[in-house]
Amino acid sequence: MDTHFANMVKDAFKLAAKIVNNAPDAHDVIQDAAAIAISHGSAPKFSDEAFKPWFYRVVRNKAIDKIRSTQRETKRQASGENDSIEYQASTHKTMQNPELQMVEFQQQNDLNSALAAISIEHREIVLLKDYHDFSYAQIAEILDIAKGSVMSRLHRARMALRNELLTLSKEDAHNE
Repeated sequence: MDTHFANMVKDAFKLAAKIVNNAPDAHDVIQDAAAIAISHGSAPKFSDEAFKPWFYRVVRNKAIDKIRSTQRETKRQASGENDSIEYQASTHKTMQNPELQMVEFQQQNDLNSALAAISIEHREIVLLKDYHDFSYAQIAEILDIAKGSVMSRLHRARMALRNELLTLSKEDAHNE
């Protein structure tokens, strides 16, 4: 059970890091979400199938709260500085070909940049479906939207991501 929860928290951290685009803030989000999971009286039991979507919903809500808090703080500081750091997904260490490693690294960078460029609503639905492999019904529960809305929003999100990737590839071609 502890290993299963640890793996769930690890995966939820990846979601939080991609939403807030900042690893230290993602740690705060996960800490807050875990505290809620432990102390919330009406939370699903850990052994219940409904726990994972419920927990991801808490993580998502805490991540959005963190973004709003950061935006308010930025406005207060009025410095225009952005202290966020980009969370990097781990690369395959087993690849033997340096050229392939470089291509994969560039693709991962482009994907991370494109994800960061699309709206939070689009980013979170792509992450929930394509990175965390939630079903449409689970995503609907996490985001508190209708299942049909999940499908249409996911389509629009993937199109936005595709457009960002195309823009990045055009910029890369122009810079070469």
